[in-house]
Amino acid sequence: MLKAVIFDLDGVVADSHPIHEAAWKTLLVERGLDSETLNLDFLYAGHPRREILRHYLGSIEPSEMESLGRRKDELYALAANQLKAKPGLPRVLSQLNQAGIPCALATSAGRARTNESLKQLGITKDFSAIVTGEDVIAAKPAPDIFLLAAGKLRVTARESVVVEDSVAGVEAARAAGMKCVGYALPRLAAALAGAGADHVISDFPEDAPHYFEKLLSCNEPHAVAYAESRQPRG
Repeated sequence: MLKAVIFDLDGVVADSHPIHEAAWKTLLVERGLDSETLNLDFLYAGHPRREILRHYLGSIEPSEMESLGRRKDELYALAANQLKAKPGLPRVLSQLNQAGIPCALATSAGRARTNESLKQLGITKDFSAIVTGEDVIAAKPAPDIFLLAAGKLRVTARESVVVEDSVAGVEAARAAGMKCVGYALPRLAAALAGAGADHVISDFPEDAPHYFEKLLSCNEPHAVAYAESRQPRG
């Protein structure tokens, strides 16, 4: 029986990827990388910030990593007023809560940005539990963040469904023993299915409680798309 749905923040609850991408691109160009040849696909795999910095800039001293992290946060903040919820997300949260299915947020983002994002979107009250990257030691793809979220809701992993948009997030959900919905543009669907997503969608379902309940009770292996998906959103 479905007792909880756990959502990631960036790219699932908040349409923040364009803002993050622009901030990262500016930072990396400031560090001497060529904007014309810069491949930002690594950003979408769900890696923590330190791994992103090492991927693009190589070995970095801890003090420099902190400085670069602050600069990235500054660049993000400059455009944070453009942040919007993903299409259909407020409706999905409302449907689940009205059906008595609590929602949790489990994100690798820091606590301050998480709380500010939810406040800006006006959906803080829709989450019965909020877990951030500061609340766990091991980041995704370790399962810790999802297990902690389930614990806060007093539900088991087998009673929970996770919604994730990154490979690391999907792997973390599967490691936690939870069903997982991959939520991404069609071009990224194969990567999420390959990571173990039970279903991959590009739009939220019209009847969220029914969809998540059906997914939890289904024993079929990973599907690649949800039948009600329409135009890709991003």
